[in-house]
Amino acid sequence: MWRTLLRFGVLGALLFAGDRLFLREARRPAPVVVSAARLEALRIEALRMGGAQGEATMAAIVQAEVDDELLYRRALAEGLDRDDPVVAQRLVQNLRFAGADPSRDDASLLAEARELGLDRSDPVVRRRLVQLARMQLELADPGAEPAEAELRERYAADAARYQQPARTRFAQLYFARGHEELARETLARLRAASTPPADAASSGEPFLHPFEQPAQADAELAARFGREFAESLAGLPEQSWQGPVPSAYGQHLVYVEGRTPAGQAPFESVREPVRLSLLAERRARALERELARMREGVEVVVQAAPGAARSEAQPSGVQRDDPASSGLE
Repeated sequence: MWRTLLRFGVLGALLFAGDRLFLREARRPAPVVVSAARLEALRIEALRMGGAQGEATMAAIVQAEVDDELLYRRALAEGLDRDDPVVAQRLVQNLRFAGADPSRDDASLLAEARELGLDRSDPVVRRRLVQLARMQLELADPGAEPAEAELRERYAADAARYQQPARTRFAQLYFARGHEELARETLARLRAASTPPADAASSGEPFLHPFEQPAQADAELAARFGREFAESLAGLPEQSWQGPVPSAYGQHLVYVEGRTPAGQAPFESVREPVRLSLLAERRARALERELARMREGVEVVVQAAPGAARSEAQPSGVQRDDPASSGLE
């Protein structure tokens, strides 16, 4: 009797173990395959963008490709392709471009595009779904707003990031080219009467930029008035009318009202950029945590071109497959 019970017990244990093994194998995700052609396309794209071609760079490129595939799979599993207007518009446009009957409505074209599998083969749709999955993971757990102490700590830690250049605030009177004599006469009159800027706004000629100019850095001044004007302004004294100062438009009489030295921007003026920086860092960490979880148990196969060097870098845990020996194309 006990032998019979033992046999049934052993048989039950074997069946249970086999069932668990079968289920575990059934749940194993499909491998991510980076074909030799895709690897070469990624390498060429990196070259075109001026990127380095070292082993570490290529490994990072392959890892990004793998992550995009995992995000794409997640997007499909979550049905993100079903309700997104960008995806729908793209699929409808594809069929209309291919010569679909102009009288057909978007809904029927969208249904046909899905039946044809265009939502699985279009690279623009794929990029959009990867983007949607990435945003979904980044925003899954936004957490509380950064506290004041956290904001100030980040502001201090990133001091170099929030440096601002020297700026000049001034008023200007414009005179067209060829009107140098009028400009000099106006300058003499303003100086003789010690005319403040507030009373001189109508003393020049019509101009596209305002009389009162906000504080601007040299680069902004060069973009707005020309480099010669910016360089000349830097050497003018404050609180007096000076000129004529040449610009890209003509010449100007200038009253420098004040200068702000270069230095770290006040906290209150950069509070929002500091806050956004912290939130972006949180989102990046959340995405990386989820990607690390998604990579678990996923086999990655990087197909090498026939005759390619075996030492080419790849992410850790990645299988290198040579189509010359494995038959993979």
